[in-house]
Amino acid sequence: MSSQPSWSPYILYDYAFSDFAAGARVLDVGCGQGAQLKQAADRGCWAAGVELDGKALATCKRSGLTVVQARAELLPFRSGSLDGVICKVVLPYTDEVRAIGEFARVLKPHGTAHVEYHGLGYYARYLLLGPGLKLRFYGLRAIINSWLYVAIGRRIPGFLGDTIYQSRPRLDRAYRRLGLRVIKDARAPTFLGLPVFIYQRLIRAGHPSLSSTLK
Repeated sequence: MSSQPSWSPYILYDYAFSDFAAGARVLDVGCGQGAQLKQAADRGCWAAGVELDGKALATCKRSGLTVVQARAELLPFRSGSLDGVICKVVLPYTDEVRAIGEFARVLKPHGTAHVEYHGLGYYARYLLLGPGLKLRFYGLRAIINSWLYVAIGRRIPGFLGDTIYQSRPRLDRAYRRLGLRVIKDARAPTFLGLPVFIYQRLIRAGHPSLSSTLK
């Protein structure tokens, strides 16, 4: 979409997504062109990324990064095999609960996930400030789709249901169910009191056997 509003005032630029210990096995879910993935690799981590976009995958491979085409809801890694997960603004485009369940499943006990999500304020800002009808409609349909997802547990098919926002109460319920706990919640600037970006660090507790809870 063109003429995007600036998000700079709402971003925590010093938030560390890739500060894992050297030797850690780290997965970047929705790695894009590999910025966080490269940072983790440069720290001495075994780092791999999953991504759907073919062009982004090709860019990562040209940079010598380890990537595979896969969805957040079905990660091609063994349960309890990873020390860390990175997920930067990917959850809004997934089946939220299944994606979080996959983060928990692949993490070792006491493994951590460094995540960033879109809050309600992100789409409310589009709805109220645009610019343009196309972006205002984008904000509206994301908000409506989120409410329906909460009500019926499903996303609207097609592009109308391609995006939802996250809320801390809803995330907390999913985390408790799936064996995750928030150990850091970095508060970013809000829009009309509504969270725009949600930055959290999660830890996996207990045994990462979750397949039965996701069916």
